[in-house]
Amino acid sequence: MSFPRQSVPVLRAVPVLRAAAIAFLAFFGHGLIAPESLIARDNQATAENTAPMTPPDPAVSHHITLPEGGLSRLMAWRPGAIPLVSPHRGGPMPGYPENALETLQNALRYGPAILEVDVRQLRDGTLILMHDRRLERTTTGAGAVAEAVWEDIAPLRLKDAGGTVTSFGVPRLETVLAWAKGRAIVNLDIKRGTETDRVIDAVRRTGTQDNAVIITYGLDQAKAVHAKAPELMMTVSMRSLEEIAAVKNSGIARDRIIAWTGTRPLERSLYDAIHREGWRVTVGTLGFNDQATDRRIAASGDDRAYVEIAAQGADIIATDRHWAAQWALHNRSIYFFSVQRPAAGRGDRSRD
Repeated sequence: MSFPRQSVPVLRAVPVLRAAAIAFLAFFGHGLIAPESLIARDNQATAENTAPMTPPDPAVSHHITLPEGGLSRLMAWRPGAIPLVSPHRGGPMPGYPENALETLQNALRYGPAILEVDVRQLRDGTLILMHDRRLERTTTGAGAVAEAVWEDIAPLRLKDAGGTVTSFGVPRLETVLAWAKGRAIVNLDIKRGTETDRVIDAVRRTGTQDNAVIITYGLDQAKAVHAKAPELMMTVSMRSLEEIAAVKNSGIARDRIIAWTGTRPLERSLYDAIHREGWRVTVGTLGFNDQATDRRIAASGDDRAYVEIAAQGADIIATDRHWAAQWALHNRSIYFFSVQRPAAGRGDRSRD
């Protein structure tokens, strides 16, 4: 099936004001974020507060349009930046397995996204999307991923979270990177045993330096990645003022940094300190325990809580419930995304 591309220039959002809302919103030409008072007033606007799992328009794919200056320009924090959603493991849903190319395509039906995926290396050096060290949970195969070669992996089919076998195969990293070009940003979680140099080479070969972000675990790793690939952006952990200062003085180019603040809410003052450095804040709501923010929001029945998280300082929400976060953040009483549809018969179309 083919579906039209909906290009979302996230740097040119159009503000929507209502008489019931306050008269001032911070608009700086790069997006719109509503103050908490607007969110509070809008809480009575909708009777149904739980996001549907079906996409608003299944025929439309939301693509991020990069501004002049590329990814670093898009990711630079500025007041009024519209928050973005980062689907964890690509945004799995029933019928859509984690780390499948088809799942990434499906996630873009709900909104523009920074797609988090996991990268593992096979024995023959091939890089694939795979979270686990073993094949059993997510594929029709068995054994250790690191001991397999591509010929072993290619015939396998992926399973969704419920164990249902799908028709989708395990994608190579380069296939996903090539697909992401002009569509989305891919956040690469390089798993243990995978050579970072190979991942960097794949990004360079596909010309997707403006579509890829490297996840790092610790400042030493971040400095090592930056030394190898100074053109690439990275997420770097910052959970305290001391860590912010350490990153600031690390020698990493400031326009290559996105902050990761973990899965527990932090004080607003810490998010403000990160913003003062010009960095976007990524907040994780994901997790598999009962205390995970995603689970608590789902149990509450009110998905508008994602807007509150953004209002507290989150610029990127990394979530296992991407459809719900997109639904909340696309509330037209708060944000309005301008869109460009291709002309009939000659538009850019994405294959699904």
